[in-house]
Amino acid sequence: MAEYIKQQRAGTAQPAPAQMSAIEHASGPIQVLAGPGSGKTYLTIRRVRHLICHHGISPDKILVITFTKAAAMEMEERFYRLTEGAYQGVSFGTFHAVYFHILKRSGYGGGRLQIATVQEKQNCLKHVLHMHEIREADRELTGALLKEISRWKNNGPFRDGCKTAIKPEHAEVNSVEEEKLQQMFPVIFREYCSLMEEAGRIDFDDMIFLCDRMFAGQKEILDYWQRAFSHILVDEFQDISPLQYRVLKRIAAPEENLFVVGDDDQSIYGFRGAGPDIMRRFMQDYPAAVQVTLDINYRSTAHIVQASSFLISENQNRFPKQIQADRQENGRVALRAFQEREEEEQDLIHRIKKLSPEEQEHTAVICRTNAQLAGISRIFIRENIPFVCRERMDNLFSHEIAKDFLAYLQYSHDTYLVQGGSGGLRRDFLRIMNRPCRYISRCALDGGDCPETALYAFYRQKPYMREYLDHFFGDLRKIAKLRPYTAIDYIRKHVGYDIYLCENKGREEQQKLLETADEIQRTALKFRTLKEWIHYTEVCSERLAGEGQYKKAGEKGVRLVTMHGSKGLEYDTVFLPQINAKLIPGRRAHTKEEVEEERRILYVAMTRAKRRLEISYFKEPSPFLAGLSALPCIDRTACSSAIPAG
Repeated sequence: MAEYIKQQRAGTAQPAPAQMSAIEHASGPIQVLAGPGSGKTYLTIRRVRHLICHHGISPDKILVITFTKAAAMEMEERFYRLTEGAYQGVSFGTFHAVYFHILKRSGYGGGRLQIATVQEKQNCLKHVLHMHEIREADRELTGALLKEISRWKNNGPFRDGCKTAIKPEHAEVNSVEEEKLQQMFPVIFREYCSLMEEAGRIDFDDMIFLCDRMFAGQKEILDYWQRAFSHILVDEFQDISPLQYRVLKRIAAPEENLFVVGDDDQSIYGFRGAGPDIMRRFMQDYPAAVQVTLDINYRSTAHIVQASSFLISENQNRFPKQIQADRQENGRVALRAFQEREEEEQDLIHRIKKLSPEEQEHTAVICRTNAQLAGISRIFIRENIPFVCRERMDNLFSHEIAKDFLAYLQYSHDTYLVQGGSGGLRRDFLRIMNRPCRYISRCALDGGDCPETALYAFYRQKPYMREYLDHFFGDLRKIAKLRPYTAIDYIRKHVGYDIYLCENKGREEQQKLLETADEIQRTALKFRTLKEWIHYTEVCSERLAGEGQYKKAGEKGVRLVTMHGSKGLEYDTVFLPQINAKLIPGRRAHTKEEVEEERRILYVAMTRAKRRLEISYFKEPSPFLAGLSALPCIDRTACSSAIPAG
């Protein structure tokens, strides 16, 4: 069957009956429900060729839209390879590229539209927060707020741009945990939009509603673009937002030659307004539309298809489908349970190392969150396992907590273990001397002596301060003798660093900070000396600084990817670690709709596997795994403890 997939990619395979009915559809709206690995790109480019060759549609009248630049480029390349470059002029692009092109060609804003950079958006938002005396806005908080702003923009409706997009009483903020920010969100939203407009900047979401506003107010421009494209084909339709859909319907009218391909079971972008309901809405908006289901999976083996189909069948908001595997071999689906996270990690390392270099290149470790992905990358660096990651990962060792731990250990080591006894760096001491608070004044260190000597001299008339210093320097001497992991544990529990971290913080923020401290401490577990651990932190920081950029073809190693980032990709072997309760579904998934989206996210990850799927968890399994172990297709011998069924 691998040969058939190659033929599909080359465009030489004969279409299946369902594919042929979609390809040959003459005119009017049509919706194609395309399951994983069903050949939707193959289908789309074949339909474009059919429109040109059999219906006489001019290539420049055909618009093909998808969601990523890479997907648009691949589709265009495969189309021109199929037709040997005979039909130039077909427009392939992303939603944002197409709508931006429409705005510029239509002369909107005098043709001087400027797209805001990520940094400009963050700076604008931080300025708004600063005006409301919210000064501690880290990247996670601004990211959550920008995500919420994007969701509101994409949901519409908009009467007169973003300034009148929502009313305070209608705001329901999902991505931001702080109650104060939830209440303030409508004000933040409006002020952010106003500042962006004053700066002459637009973001990707603005392109959509500006198009919508332009079409609604200028009929002659809308008429022009309706004539420009007689046939519109949309890939990944389930990911479209309500506002994108509305603009699309405007352009497609009045002929309504709209061909949409998607899978409601792979709708995973609820944070930007997309959802599986859009596919039902299409059939309601176009009651005469034809619906075709592609229910043959050419990618995955039978057991993978059976397991993933069982998982997604638990969702209620979906079109029912009976996906069948075209591959005859069963393949492998394994479930593994572990008591501790370290056991799961060691098992993953063991199995990855058993793969040949060639097998590793066709293997992916897919994680739910960016933080989990970064954790796996650190393990791979420590174990010298080659990997490739195209997603930006946060560097744990750039966190303030990591800098505090390193300063404690470095100063203790250099002062009390290095010959001479006073080699600790001044900057390290300044960092730790009041973490936790010891009421040490910086003025006490103005002299050139070592900090210990200078402080005892400065506070010689204050016995209570000398007691603070006795404890502090006594702790530093103990820390100097300990291995990194034990030293950090001592800092947290005996020095009082954990208490310091949690002071004046809300419960959720406390939990987040303590989890970060746990993660940093765990990285030190395998190292005997401070020198080894510091070298490891430097290697990790250097490696992660280069990730997230577009990589050259031919790079070697296991692919590391998030579940969202895995969409559209495929691998011979897929490992899904940490499929745990409270991780998937995540803590913020409260409503039925949110839980169903989390299940769809796991479904997408499972269906990336072609031959082998390895699912694991430690301690408490995700409720999504309930009942999965009872399936005949599951390798239950791989489980070290029972997974609850039902």
